[in-house]
Amino acid sequence: MIANAEAKSERPRVVVIDIGNSSIAVGAWGDGQVSRVSRAPTWDGRAFAAAFDGVCGCLPQGRPAAIVVGSVVPAALDRVVARVKETVGLDARIVGADVALPIDVDLQSPESVGVDRVCCAAAAFDHVRQACTVVDFGSAVTVDVVGDDGRFLGGAILPGAGMQARALGEFAAQLPRAEIRFPSGPIGRDTISAIQSGICHGIAGAVRGIVEAVATEVGKWPQVVGTGGDLALFTPHCDFLDSAVPDLCLMGIGLAWVRQTGKSE
Repeated sequence: MIANAEAKSERPRVVVIDIGNSSIAVGAWGDGQVSRVSRAPTWDGRAFAAAFDGVCGCLPQGRPAAIVVGSVVPAALDRVVARVKETVGLDARIVGADVALPIDVDLQSPESVGVDRVCCAAAAFDHVRQACTVVDFGSAVTVDVVGDDGRFLGGAILPGAGMQARALGEFAAQLPRAEIRFPSGPIGRDTISAIQSGICHGIAGAVRGIVEAVATEVGKWPQVVGTGGDLALFTPHCDFLDSAVPDLCLMGIGLAWVRQTGKSE
């Protein structure tokens, strides 16, 4: 089992990077664990450089043995790869390209599935050691399923909270852009709280419905693992979550490296 904690038996030597639509997460991977996690906005080059340098500074000699990257943003990936090469002189290894996916994907076109979804699924399966449903509350909300044999079976994708708020503000002439949070109750007493209720309670209800439909489809209730940038916002309102693991994608990237090399670091 893996956990988001400091490595106990040895100092980590591999840097893992998760490039998402909203943020980049950087962490140290070693002894089957992720530690020293730092985040930066995806398009803030200086913030990423500071995060990357900070993680590298915690490693022996301040230099990683390898850098492994999972990305769903091609343009940002190019920039991160260049920065890594410039900083430590190493070529980043890319999950889904020169590093194999961490689990098998049981779909007709496995290359079409986002690397983040597969990495989260791999880490969730490693976390619970059985069939599971993985909910990622990110820029998009994904609900994915892993079978008893550890294969990625597919899932569902819907717009995340920020995306929904931005769409309402941009495409509805008289609706303002609302801060993303749960209002005091489901009945909005003004426009802002009505938007907040619709988005937040709507996502929680939609995810519950998908999770229940998955359980009906597979004939049992799989363990439900939550993750993603908005995890803390939704966890108190999603009692169907069995566990919450903030750095699931980074863990999956580390597992991809283990599968590729056979080494835990």
